[in-house]
Amino acid sequence: MYVEVLFFGQLRDIAGVRQKTVYIDEGARVIDLVDHLGEEYGDAFRDQVGHTQGLRIFISGREFWLSDATNQQLQDGDTIILLPPIAGG
Repeated sequence: MYVEVLFFGQLRDIAGVRQKTVYIDEGARVIDLVDHLGEEYGDAFRDQVGHTQGLRIFISGREFWLSDATNQQLQDGDTIILLPPIAGG
């Protein structure tokens, strides 16, 4: 199945793209997608996802904290947004 992933903040810098269509196995969960992206983008991506406090994930408009989303099953055509917290003022 195909899902669309949108990267923001530091994750976009690491991935080098804002958006990517990813093929992932039917029945995949968010953790499977994160693992897949980690293999593609390496340790910097894995570290950023694993150590970013407040990382939010949106799955086709539904908002989750990373810890709540890991076992969320993905559907063909889902749009996944990886949104680190934004600092500044």
